[in-house]
Amino acid sequence: MRSNNRFRICNNSAKPLELYIEPEGACYLLEKGQEVSVLDVFTTAPVTVMIATNDSGDPYISIWPGDGEVKVEKDGVDVLDIP
Repeated sequence: MRSNNRFRICNNSAKPLELYIEPEGACYLLEKGQEVSVLDVFTTAPVTVMIATNDSGDPYISIWPGDGEVKVEKDGVDVLDIP
């Protein structure tokens, strides 16, 4: 049976936040005050959201799909389709 998760990631920090959509490794920069919606359709293994820091110590978020499909959208548009 398929399950759905939907949640938002909001950047409330003063700095932009890098989001990495895996496994493609696509980077999307989430500016201060912006948010994205994450839609996860899976069977047994949901999305994994990992928070880490780069070499400069700035945090970033990495979004890994489980056994289904994950879509990250800003204003209803898939961020992978935003130039």
